[in-house]
Amino acid sequence: MDMAIQYDIDQHLEEWKINGFTIFEDLIPLTTIDRIREAWIPYRDGEIKKRDPDLIEKRYNFSVPFEKPFVEPEIFEHPAVVQFLEKALGPDYVWSGFDSNTPFPGVDYQEWHRDIPLLFSDLMTPAYSIGVKFPLVDTFEDNGSFEVIPSTQYLADSALCEKEIKGRKNKWFNNVFGSGAEHRGRYYPVRLNLKKGSLWMQDGRAFHRGTPNVSDHTRDELCMSFNRPWFNSHWEEEEMKTDFTQDLWDSLSDHARHVLRWQWIKES
Repeated sequence: MDMAIQYDIDQHLEEWKINGFTIFEDLIPLTTIDRIREAWIPYRDGEIKKRDPDLIEKRYNFSVPFEKPFVEPEIFEHPAVVQFLEKALGPDYVWSGFDSNTPFPGVDYQEWHRDIPLLFSDLMTPAYSIGVKFPLVDTFEDNGSFEVIPSTQYLADSALCEKEIKGRKNKWFNNVFGSGAEHRGRYYPVRLNLKKGSLWMQDGRAFHRGTPNVSDHTRDELCMSFNRPWFNSHWEEEEMKTDFTQDLWDSLSDHARHVLRWQWIKES
């Protein structure tokens, strides 16, 4: 890691509290990203082959195994990441989930959504879950970079949140913000065009979506989910697989083990 880069953690915290996201540019060495991507592509393609062959998708989401090279202390133990998470979630935060987002060429817009549910309607709480995300390639308009609507992590109005859209509650908000390229109302999404090696922190309640990928390559991104110690969604609990090896566990620092304390160690 490039320890010469100094990040203003307090400023990043302010941006995250106000906008629902913040970006740490050039945090991850490109050699590390390339090593992760080299291992990720065959794993991802293998997971695709396991799915229904009659189901043709363009945007895939997979759980990421808690193993090397994906569990990389150079990233999740980076001093800037640790300082930020301790200030945002408290010093007892835990790494609970690990997943991916991969839009293939030809994919259309995602629907506007949150990554996590609200705890209550009509009552906004402090943040309890943060997605720490890093792309494995440069992201830009052509390959489907993310859009985020700033400050929507504070939206808790039950009149909006409890509407049923396509049979779902509390998740899809195209009826509020508009569908596809058509915006409804005066909302101003921010397009996150990120360089490879950048990392961004997102309050999971902020509304966002993937955009069309009109390039000739996939736009792979991995997301580490960090929570306050009392919050663990059922979905994340299901992802607590026995991927962790004893060798990997033994190689970690005491702090890393504390952050990963919910993981199950694979029996040898």
